[in-house]
Amino acid sequence: MQNTNSDNLTVDPFTWITIYRAENSLEANIIKGLILNDGIECQIKGEMLQGALGEIPFDQAQASVQVYAIKERHARQILVNYQQVKQSAPDWVCPNCNEHNGSTFEFCWSCETLKNDKSK
Repeated sequence: MQNTNSDNLTVDPFTWITIYRAENSLEANIIKGLILNDGIECQIKGEMLQGALGEIPFDQAQASVQVYAIKERHARQILVNYQQVKQSAPDWVCPNCNEHNGSTFEFCWSCETLKNDKSK
């Protein structure tokens, strides 16, 4: 996982640029969802290559989140917020099925129970 820096001074504002290289496709989709939720169009590049790891180099199979150059600044702010939450919030255990979930998950990935649901 890493942020990517690029010099966008001469880039067409509607050119796709990579703003984040995710650890895996799940993380890439979390980032994509956060960005889309703020109304910024984005895409994931390389997601389908994850299954080819070992056959192709790791750096070529990474899932990268891309946005239009014109939206880079706004998208990077979303990334900063995501990374702060990811670093400060603890992982949690689902009260319904006892499955381990990452700190950024609001719903259990296994049974879709809400993170703070005390009704079970």
